[in-house]
Amino acid sequence: MFLRTVAAGLAALTLAIAAPAARAEQPISIVVAYAAGGTTDTLARIIGARLADKLGTQVIIENKAGATGQIGSRYVAKAAPDGRTLQIATQTTHAVAPALYPNLGYDPLKDFTPISLVAWSPLVLITNPAFPPKTVQELIAYIKARPKEVSFATGGRGDGSFMAAMFFNNMAKINPVAVPFPGEAPALPQVLGGQLPYMFCSAPTAAAPVDAGQLRGLAVTSKVRASNLPNIPTMAESGLPGYEMVNWWGFFGPAGMAPDLVQKLNTAFVEILKEPETSAKLKGLGYELTGTSSDEFKKYVGTEIEKWAALVKAEAAVQQQ
Repeated sequence: MFLRTVAAGLAALTLAIAAPAARAEQPISIVVAYAAGGTTDTLARIIGARLADKLGTQVIIENKAGATGQIGSRYVAKAAPDGRTLQIATQTTHAVAPALYPNLGYDPLKDFTPISLVAWSPLVLITNPAFPPKTVQELIAYIKARPKEVSFATGGRGDGSFMAAMFFNNMAKINPVAVPFPGEAPALPQVLGGQLPYMFCSAPTAAAPVDAGQLRGLAVTSKVRASNLPNIPTMAESGLPGYEMVNWWGFFGPAGMAPDLVQKLNTAFVEILKEPETSAKLKGLGYELTGTSSDEFKKYVGTEIEKWAALVKAEAAVQQQ
């Protein structure tokens, strides 16, 4: 009887000791709210691989695409704040969506814990080489001379390419016809093939076909020229001062994460971005690296939400005229 009692006690003690170890071995899930193979997914996989090495734990990339990123975002918002479920989010999911969708199902600030803004990248205004306009001003003049006759490709409402075009139309006072596709990837072949004359495309995606002469780059959407496309002027240099719109990527967790856990993850991400090999790889793909603090990221998201809310409101007013 005594031996059985001791054995039971040892078994219970073993389970008690093993339980924390089992929890420690649980993988970290990085949710990508888009399909595999895109710019967000690529960035998540490169950083995720280094995060696994740095923290000594398995990191899994989960693609939960749909509804312009809303499905994946809702999933993370409802997850436990234990650091095991993270999201690599974008300006579409956490800045643009609140302005476009009143019943979003999540609040980008209240339902999430910002960890770090890790990268940004401009978009590129690209055209098929056979399309006559060769500059931004020529494109504006071409569209104005043909009201509602010129169409362009876009990744869909709320997508970065869509918002860049909306901003462009608003500043240039033009009204071309948007032809939406479920993402940048299916839209790009339409411009490459000449079915549609132009679109705004992320710099990481546009670089290869532009360099190969398959597409013409008219301008980038950032304040400064893109490091991987240095010969393409900015919108400001092309006659639209004040135009600035970039895709950005940052890591969030669910609301309520412990401050020390947030700091641990933030430190890991910042250190990863400073690694020479990782940095060179990402910059070579067209990502501009940042690595902010949690507080800096939170403030940035707040300003982005205000910016896009104002733009969407202005665009709605134009459409009603």
